[in-house]
Amino acid sequence: MRAGALLLFALLSSPVLPGAELSWSSDSAPTSRFLAVHGRRSATFGYSENGLESWAYPLQILTSFGVSFRRPQSVTEIDGKAILRRIEYSPEAVTRIYVGPDFVVRERIFVPLEQPGTLITYEVQGQQPVDIIARFTPVLDLMWPAAIGGQEIRWDARASGYVLSEPTHRYFAHVTSPNIVAHDEIHNANKSSGSSVAVVLRADADRRARIEIAGGPDRLAENAVAEQAARDHYQQVLDGALEIETPDAQVNRALAWSEIALDQAWVCSADLGCGQVGGYGPSRRGRRPQYDWFFAGDGLVSTDALIASGQYAGARQELEFILRYQDRQSGMIWHELTQSAATLNWKQYPYMYVHVGITADFLAAAANYYQASGDRDFLATHWRALRLAYRYSFSLLDSRGLPRIPADKQGANEQDALGDELSLSAGWVAAADGFAALAAATGHQSEAREARAASARARDAIGARYWDEQRHYWISGHTRSGEPTRDRESRPASTVKQGLFTVEQRGAALDQLAAADFQTDWGTRGRPSTDDRYDPNAYASGSVWAIGSADVAGAFWAGHRPLTALPIWSALLHWNSLDSLGHLHETLAGDYYHAEIESVPEQTWSSASFLTTSVEGMLGLQVDAVAKHVTFAPHLPPAWASVVVRRVRVGSSELTLRMTQSLSAIQLQVQNRGAPVTLLFSPQLPLGASGPQVEQNPEDTHGRMRIEVPAGESTHTLVFSGGVVVLPAAVRPLVGEPSRGGKVTAVHLADQVLTLELDRVTAEPMGFELRTPWKIAGASGATFTADGHFTVSGAPGHAKVTVNFGS
Repeated sequence: MRAGALLLFALLSSPVLPGAELSWSSDSAPTSRFLAVHGRRSATFGYSENGLESWAYPLQILTSFGVSFRRPQSVTEIDGKAILRRIEYSPEAVTRIYVGPDFVVRERIFVPLEQPGTLITYEVQGQQPVDIIARFTPVLDLMWPAAIGGQEIRWDARASGYVLSEPTHRYFAHVTSPNIVAHDEIHNANKSSGSSVAVVLRADADRRARIEIAGGPDRLAENAVAEQAARDHYQQVLDGALEIETPDAQVNRALAWSEIALDQAWVCSADLGCGQVGGYGPSRRGRRPQYDWFFAGDGLVSTDALIASGQYAGARQELEFILRYQDRQSGMIWHELTQSAATLNWKQYPYMYVHVGITADFLAAAANYYQASGDRDFLATHWRALRLAYRYSFSLLDSRGLPRIPADKQGANEQDALGDELSLSAGWVAAADGFAALAAATGHQSEAREARAASARARDAIGARYWDEQRHYWISGHTRSGEPTRDRESRPASTVKQGLFTVEQRGAALDQLAAADFQTDWGTRGRPSTDDRYDPNAYASGSVWAIGSADVAGAFWAGHRPLTALPIWSALLHWNSLDSLGHLHETLAGDYYHAEIESVPEQTWSSASFLTTSVEGMLGLQVDAVAKHVTFAPHLPPAWASVVVRRVRVGSSELTLRMTQSLSAIQLQVQNRGAPVTLLFSPQLPLGASGPQVEQNPEDTHGRMRIEVPAGESTHTLVFSGGVVVLPAAVRPLVGEPSRGGKVTAVHLADQVLTLELDRVTAEPMGFELRTPWKIAGASGATFTADGHFTVSGAPGHAKVTVNFGS
């Protein structure tokens, strides 16, 4: 533990960020927008309407920070919340802009990357001077559930600020500014005047002011230097990760910000090490800043995104951080770790080793990492820990070869006490497959054979254990008494990519998931609106989760149902402008478009899962560095003419993939900086297209080329004929409004007849466009124009549209 903690606010100038498209600005409901400024060792965040809180980990230094303004000769204050008009977000800082009757004040909040502090500066614009009154509540206490007592605050005239301390002198901080002209006195009075304090700042000759909150012996680096370092850092993050360039600027920014959000979640503790935190949100009771501490399960979701985006060094660091706290006796991987854990006996609390499925998920993530990176040193270094994790997961198996949840543990479902879960069993299959690959790679062939056999046995058992023949849907789990749960949930959709059920079973489940009782204009409900236990505002009983929606979109892409997948994925693009710009909430309500009341506004796994599904689902990109092989099977939105994917790293090779598409051909240009690699190129084509390198699926069509990619540049072309492209009209959700867009539940093409199955939730007309070289001979269930625009009208409900094509 550092001998003290520091939080420092200092004067900064407005930067020019490389890649201006990363900057956001919003004048919509600024006081109810969450903002967070992040560093490795500190952060400042909150909603303007409630005031900001500042942390120098693991200490909360202050809460309820806010400002008001007044003329030097005036008595009346103008509340900053009343005149906050705009918020500007960039990766390294946030600026709040206050517009008064005849003045403008720009408040810039910046957190250095590697120092425990925050710097806030003010720039006053106007003809007359304006005083800035900053109020806050001093805290100087540890993150939940730890605590210290005896805190004191006093005024230090020489430092021009407040000093916060506690009796052991282990922790202290101070709030100072050279611009303070007045301050609240601290009295040991028998009648308290409240816990907050205020200072009055007056801008200097260049009309700037600053306020510093500092602790420890060291001052923060010169602010201009620190901010330039932060700007350079975020540019390096983007320059070092997979880059996806599409014709859609909104998509490009969302993907870039997902990579930034992962980096902003990387937090360092002098006592615990560095790892991914779960997210950022205002503290609730007991200085619990929502998910601003470490979760192994969340970290594994982030690890998958780091792997998908080619950030292998970061993925290894997170895996090693998770292994650092593995139970060395049982092999179990932990659940959560507060940033104050080093100050107390954290293992006495019921949060560390509780979720049994995380251990299996860790093994699957480790195998994913090895396959993508080819990092044999990781396996050699951590083989004992990997084996322990496998043995723990193996110890949970019952007579069927499927894992059980011990009475003192939990599965993924934290709301219901279950004896087993489909997600846990599916996780075990992935873990056993993954461990088999790791064991084979390290020469442990007998253990590899054992793991492959265990995986096969579990696969055989899952279909009978978790399929409901009456409802034609997955069984999510069983109670401790053995009764199957009867809820229909969207969570099991992730099993589609593993092929654990028959093609017919997967199709039947996806048919239900595609319907409007599951789907909204902003994503997939966790439970359908027709379910008896549906509650649209409950955390886990009908709300719309970003991670769940991303998984469902990925399941539909894996099931070759792109017309259903694309709108679900596209809906998530709107989440990063709903609240904290550039970031995604944890969960939204299931009935109206707004955040669910418990939701964390900057949820790391929401950004991570969106990124992973974009890469693996929409792009169909998979890297196997061990085999020197890449799969590129994109399901591009039909409106896109092209996509460029840069920095695809395959061992010592780095590829740039540039794809263009039309109604008759797809061209792929590959630039390979390194040794030759094998590329499986399998792009989505117009439905029903024909050609020598074409594969037909019930709801989509793909080309297929196996390419030996040489060093340097090469060009490859897929030629086809015929087929039809369907472009449903996009629906943008509006805050406070219900879902209103129609949903495509299925599509079929046979004998020159296209059939679309639709769910319409309102009488509002639903439109879509067809692009095809074929002549449209007629249609039923919709009206259409000569250029291929269709409109479906009538009463809400299920609808069927058929389109006949001529020769």
